[in-house]
Amino acid sequence: MCVGRVLPVVPGEDKRLPLLIDSDVANEIDDLYAIALALAAPGRFDLRGFVATHFAASSGPDSTERSFQLLLQLLRAAGHEEHHVARRGGHPMRYPGVPSSSPGVDLIIEEALKASPADPLWIVVLGAATNTASAILTAPEIVPRVRVVFHARCSRLWPERTVQFNVVGDVIAVQTLLESDVPLVWFDTGTKLTIPYEETARRLSLMCATGRFLHDYRDRSPHFASPGKGFFDMGDIAWLIDPSLCTVATVAVPELRRHLAFDHKRTHGQMLRVTNIDVPRTWKLFFECLGVAHENGVVA
Repeated sequence: MCVGRVLPVVPGEDKRLPLLIDSDVANEIDDLYAIALALAAPGRFDLRGFVATHFAASSGPDSTERSFQLLLQLLRAAGHEEHHVARRGGHPMRYPGVPSSSPGVDLIIEEALKASPADPLWIVVLGAATNTASAILTAPEIVPRVRVVFHARCSRLWPERTVQFNVVGDVIAVQTLLESDVPLVWFDTGTKLTIPYEETARRLSLMCATGRFLHDYRDRSPHFASPGKGFFDMGDIAWLIDPSLCTVATVAVPELRRHLAFDHKRTHGQMLRVTNIDVPRTWKLFFECLGVAHENGVVA
């Protein structure tokens, strides 16, 4: 059992959080909205960079590059291409204890070493955990200097098992997170975070260049434009801005078996499990942040 693991504590709204986002940007539409919200909240976040990760479980070895290129497109649309560091992540981990090296892993370690246990780097993982887990294995000294928020939304099966896409994308990486000492948030909500196509057309396309980019991306796929399309990952960023948006519980950290069942007999300290996001308030926060950011020249 891990004895060094501490529970993450989200600071009050007056505290600016060092933040790095590790995301499979091109896999879904929700990552774009999550990143845009982070860009639009400079009063809350000191953005330290972005890592583009794979979604190889569905799209193969070029998925990291696709995520990286789409990330650059969003940063360009928002007027932030020159302001933030973006790096490519690595391939899925093949063996337990053996990290997958990449420029993205190097960036995570570099930024984590600048942080401290009193003022940690918050890493939000909106995709496979490959890069963050590999950084922990490569440089275990970063563990007390970081707080990891892993988007693991599969609450209907908790606490028995998970079939969540981010988990399936690199099971070994998630096992690494769970079995390490890293302070961990298991973000287990966001399924109902939907918004009609007509509303993003009305509100975002007239708001700013960033808003138009976000809405226009919905036109790239009928799935994205469907009324029930979830914007899951945006919830992780919104929760860090306003923790009152969700329900939070302290739970024991289970082990994860290869067949995706949790083993609660062998636990590894405690973590936060986040559930029940307030959908109307989350969208209100998103539109308010983006609107104010554009008015203040923070995003194009």
